[in-house]
Amino acid sequence: MKRKRYGFILLLWILLFLPRDGAAGINEQMAIDTRSLSLGNTVTADPQGPFSVHFNPAGLDRTTGTEVDQGLNYIPILEIKGKFTQGTDPATGKLWAPFGGWFNHGIDPAAGHDSKTTPLTWLPFVGELPFLVAPYNGIVHHEKDSPFAYGFALVAPFAGGWTHTEADDPYRFLGKSVFLMRLVLEPGVSYRVTKSLSIGASFGAGLSFMGFETRMRSPNDMVAMTGALGQATRGLEIPILSELTLPAPWFGGGLSPYEDVGGLKFFAQDLFNPSYNVGFLWDPFSWLSFGGVYQSQANADMKGRYTWQYSPSMQRTVNWLGSSPLTVITASILGLPIHCPDQMEGNMSINVVYPQRVQFGMKLQPHPRVKFLVDANWTDWESWKTQTIVFDRDMPLLQMARLMGYTGGNRAMVVQNGFKNEVHLSYGLELNPSGPVTLRLGYEDRPTSNTVNYFGMLPLGDLKIYSIGIGIDESKKAPPRKIKGLSDLLHQMLNPDTLDLGFRYITSEYKVNFNQSKNFNSTNFTDMIYNPFAGLQYEMKASIYIISLNQIYYW
Repeated sequence: MKRKRYGFILLLWILLFLPRDGAAGINEQMAIDTRSLSLGNTVTADPQGPFSVHFNPAGLDRTTGTEVDQGLNYIPILEIKGKFTQGTDPATGKLWAPFGGWFNHGIDPAAGHDSKTTPLTWLPFVGELPFLVAPYNGIVHHEKDSPFAYGFALVAPFAGGWTHTEADDPYRFLGKSVFLMRLVLEPGVSYRVTKSLSIGASFGAGLSFMGFETRMRSPNDMVAMTGALGQATRGLEIPILSELTLPAPWFGGGLSPYEDVGGLKFFAQDLFNPSYNVGFLWDPFSWLSFGGVYQSQANADMKGRYTWQYSPSMQRTVNWLGSSPLTVITASILGLPIHCPDQMEGNMSINVVYPQRVQFGMKLQPHPRVKFLVDANWTDWESWKTQTIVFDRDMPLLQMARLMGYTGGNRAMVVQNGFKNEVHLSYGLELNPSGPVTLRLGYEDRPTSNTVNYFGMLPLGDLKIYSIGIGIDESKKAPPRKIKGLSDLLHQMLNPDTLDLGFRYITSEYKVNFNQSKNFNSTNFTDMIYNPFAGLQYEMKASIYIISLNQIYYW
């Protein structure tokens, strides 16, 4: 008994003083199933039920008989509030504006405006929904005394989406709406090596969907120069000579750095992107367990359709390059376009990397009714180096960007992600105060994998994740289930043996300082793609609420 007490105290001290630093996550495992959600995803050393195929396939061995889970994760609130302010150029001490403040008296129209999101998702056979919802299901079977157990689950390990509904929301220039979802069908098996050690593996057949819509602008010195020259040369018409050289106004009037030059919208999917999980579960003592899982990388080569619209001023600017012999020759030498339609449609592709993960956990159970859980999490976000959208034809905007040093080509929009990855911890506490009731608490301090120099496309800072849940197990009172037909099965499914309810609150705050991010507000004219808030500062706060419900049936 003393050895158990001293061992427990030693391990508890180890948990309390483990390092908490690191940047290890963005949007993975926001909501898998109710129990794991309630415990802050801290279940690697204490997996239960069919969703062990995701968190640790070795945990399938802990089921006796057959268990079926039906659940739903619902996100009623996904709110990212932000405010844009105009930054001060440290070199001059004045508000920064492109081309010396030539346009709009040097004031960015987005400055002083707020931004706000609402949830958005997309489901197969349903389409776009103005809220986030993800059903999940699973089944596990384990014959008594068999070393093998089998399970199957449908989960969404990567999911999220939002939209900016206000017409003047500045964030419409970096993603008016966006969603990304990966649904995974995961069959798995576990094998009991010894009385205290089990191993397991699962295979994931993934289905990936992505939708994106944005307006575009470029508050850039080079872009502003075309507008300034266009204004300065209005009426500068020299008969015959102008038509042969530089027709007035130059650049067809040019572009304002603050105007909407067009918009991009696409939907893409990949209906098979495989992955696998392998795990172990070791119980050296009744009060101590260790678990670990490796979740492989998955690559979704998504293909779909796009629509790219161009504003009248963008069309005039490009078409001007084909308006005289001199401009045509110059455009040919520089590889610039000479024609821009009002709209282009076609095929596109984007490769999305779902990074590999490693998770190790420990369970301490000093009393049969008390469990302490801690997991160490690592996600390889650095493997998703770029977001590259490849189009089936040359894009005038990308061709024009060559003047600003863009090297991604005429058919590919390439944005550097700049993600980083380290290690972070999550914690869980499970209490069984009396009878059928189980209480659960979870906490995860998840530093963002975004880096300050590349903040933009995934606008989330460090995440504080708080979870709470309750489980009511009435299986001991329920009579043995026997399936005698479809109607009998349906009747039994209306009376679950266990009900789990979970709630999760996620909060995040972030500030982008002046000229800080190449993907957001850089004032360097070579950072044209994509950098729509040059010279602005941005402060944001995110609040996410998740409600999860699960019903469990035993046979």
